Amino acid sequence: MYRRAVLAGSTAALLAGCSEVTGLMDDGYVDDTLQDEEPAEFGADAGDELAVSVTVQEINEGNAVSVQVAEVGEGPLDARSIEESDSYDVTIESDGAHVVTVTNGVAEVTVEPVE
Repeated sequence: MYRRAVLAGSTAALLAGCSEVTGLMDDGYVDDTLQDEEPAEFGADAGDELAVSVTVQEINEGNAVSVQVAEVGEGPLDARSIEESDSYDVTIESDGAHVVTVTNGVAEVTVEPVE
């Protein structure tokens, strides 16, 4: 009995660790529903051209959510207000960790290489 409890607890702990990558696509980009001010981090290289797709699910106040793509620790590369849905391209300026954040609501966000 004790052995099963330890095994079940260990399995649950391992699976819980996987939750940190939820919303990341296999290549490290974003495909997730983001809550108000919940960032999703991804890696990118300088010169990468990324397609950002946003579908608004909920707006807290006013008539739009704000979506921002930024290099971690730096200012935004792109920031815009979106009322319903939008798709646009962003060019990455430097190698490293980047983040996409939704404020003032909830939105489905996808960030992937331009094809």
